[in-house]
Amino acid sequence: MSPRSGPGVAVSGERSVRVPYVLHFESRTVVLGEPAHLEELDALLRGAGVATRPTYWHGMQRDDPGAALNSVGTDLTAEHFWDRVDAGAFAAARWPVDLDGPLYLPAPPWWVQRARAWEYDPVAPALGAAEPGGWLRVPGWAGTENNDAGGPVGLLQLTDPASFWVLASDADLTEVAATAKELARFRQGFDRLTAYFDPDDRIGCLRLPLICREPLEDELLARGVDIEPRFWE
Repeated sequence: MSPRSGPGVAVSGERSVRVPYVLHFESRTVVLGEPAHLEELDALLRGAGVATRPTYWHGMQRDDPGAALNSVGTDLTAEHFWDRVDAGAFAAARWPVDLDGPLYLPAPPWWVQRARAWEYDPVAPALGAAEPGGWLRVPGWAGTENNDAGGPVGLLQLTDPASFWVLASDADLTEVAATAKELARFRQGFDRLTAYFDPDDRIGCLRLPLICREPLEDELLARGVDIEPRFWE
């Protein structure tokens, strides 16, 4: 089977609006998303004095022909990350020459404002076969949250080679969990589906063994779900 994860891969008949995944853990922040968005975000952060760690698909380097970003990493907590995003927007702003006209406060691009954010909680309660510790939803830019149903569903290999995480809106996570339970009747691995919850019993993410990747991708695509696979390939 050819790899399904990569820059700009269309994975559904009708592609949803793509926004980044902002992942906070251990006083660090890593952002995954569209290469063009990551390029702009990397420049925004560097303009605010942040030392970033960009990585590229297929182990390429910045100057390699065809190199496309797949992540931007920083040594910033959630609070400091968003502060530097705003600082970068101010640094990049073009102020009007005519000060008598309307003056608008600089803001980051709309896709940064709509970015979805999670933070890894090592003791997040697990409902299922896997151990505690998972990704929980947290506010994004300016304390807002994009929890719209029907957006892309992220299938992300983040912490180990044997499993992957499902990140999406609350409603979409519930739908994916129901799909996984259906697949568990005749597919291996889906009986190990695990959901993680915050202190208010709000679902944050799902976790599945890597063996479930292809059948889950196929089933979600068949149902018209826009998926964003990010795997170590």
